[in-house]
Amino acid sequence: MLRCLQIPVLILLCVIAAGAQWDLVQVYAWGRMVADHSSTMPLQEAVTKTFDGEMCPICRMVAKARQQEQSRSAAAKSAVAGKVLLFFQAVPPVILAGPGSYAWLPGESRPMAELRWAPPVPPPKIDVG
Repeated sequence: MLRCLQIPVLILLCVIAAGAQWDLVQVYAWGRMVADHSSTMPLQEAVTKTFDGEMCPICRMVAKARQQEQSRSAAAKSAVAGKVLLFFQAVPPVILAGPGSYAWLPGESRPMAELRWAPPVPPPKIDVG
């Protein structure tokens, strides 16, 4: 039950964080304008009239809100421009290399693959009987 509520809330928060709420309001305004215009004229002319540059009150409100949002983000960028950001420092690469070979006996430095014997070919047969 709780998961059914978490997913829509998460999607809503992502939309708001991306600033897409103004896009949704703008789409609503355009749909409303097309519906209003199509009651008095054909659909093609209603769509053309909607997107010819005429702004309804909702469109003006969305444009003003976007402008305020851009001015706030520009002010925040200018405030950060004079500060030194220290948390994005490049980290030097860490290279870990294993030893080339293991020495089992003093003075012996052959790879482990050379220290193993091959199995007998063909395998030995056991007499059961």
